[in-house]
Amino acid sequence: MKTVRYGVIGAGVIANYMTRAFTEGRGSVATVVADLNLEAARKVATASGAPRVTTDWQEVIAAADVDAVYLATPPFLHKPMTLAALKAGKHVCCEKPFMLTQGEVRDVIAAQRGTGLHVNCASSRYNCAGTAQKAKQMIAAGELGHLYHISYTQVNPPTKPGATLPDWRNDPARNGGGISFDWGPYDLDWLSFVLGDLFRPQLVFGTVGNYFPLTAERVPPCLGVDGRYTAQIICADGLTILWERRAAEHGPARHSIEFRGTKGGLDTYFMPMPEKPGMLHHAYVGTDELKTTVLPDKPPAFEDAIINPVRELTAAILEGQPLTNTPAENLRIHGVLDALHASARIRQAVRVAE
Repeated sequence: MKTVRYGVIGAGVIANYMTRAFTEGRGSVATVVADLNLEAARKVATASGAPRVTTDWQEVIAAADVDAVYLATPPFLHKPMTLAALKAGKHVCCEKPFMLTQGEVRDVIAAQRGTGLHVNCASSRYNCAGTAQKAKQMIAAGELGHLYHISYTQVNPPTKPGATLPDWRNDPARNGGGISFDWGPYDLDWLSFVLGDLFRPQLVFGTVGNYFPLTAERVPPCLGVDGRYTAQIICADGLTILWERRAAEHGPARHSIEFRGTKGGLDTYFMPMPEKPGMLHHAYVGTDELKTTVLPDKPPAFEDAIINPVRELTAAILEGQPLTNTPAENLRIHGVLDALHASARIRQAVRVAE
């Protein structure tokens, strides 16, 4: 096999961003696009070079000219479609959130076992960033010493006045949650990738709050789901992660990830924000004052990051390259998400299921 033939299921906003993955000449091509909205499907098919469209996602999974499927559907459809694809012998790249619960991830793992098929989630987009690669390398090499604390904070700007979203985005039963399921998988995937074996979450103590109107004219289009969360994640070796996201609040957007170890500190970012001059390494040496070094490593361009999950899946299929996201990583990610929402309900720390 020299080319992986993809069937695209779902033709919404994110699928339109992904079309370049099938035209850039890296071994991925699209052969069919499915969506209930045929006009939307035709738009994605034209941009991705797919020769045909359909309204029947099962037709895509059954197609002889489809080796892998890219799922860009609402989250409540991820499990049945992933299981159907695996049963049909297809590899799967699934949009985030991977599933709705950790239990659903277990079902996928059981279905994948022994098939030789690859499955990954698009929450791995920014694992290809130079900043992520450098942070992972420094931590694995012990350059920061014993890592004991991480602070991961992002404040998202509000949507524009009058913005609308599909109904499923405002329904936890179909979406899993709000910002916790929209952005949370990115956060946890990034941390899992960078920390490696250090990311062994055991306890989560968190709070969750819904979006709220900022003014009478500026009302988020998804008041029924969470728009903020704050959590302490305690890992197996005592590493503490302060993890929080907020959106649509009375304050500026910002982003900061801080690693602190016994030999040094590192400030970086998941996505670039204006206030970050670069990746910063901090350390005391001898009796000198704190030395801060700006490292040259940078995040990738958005257009590269957005299609990275398809690139990774294709490389795994054609070249045997390891995936940075697998169902095993998603088991931990969804274990934390489950524990976050359980902790918010009972206002107590919750153990992360293994």
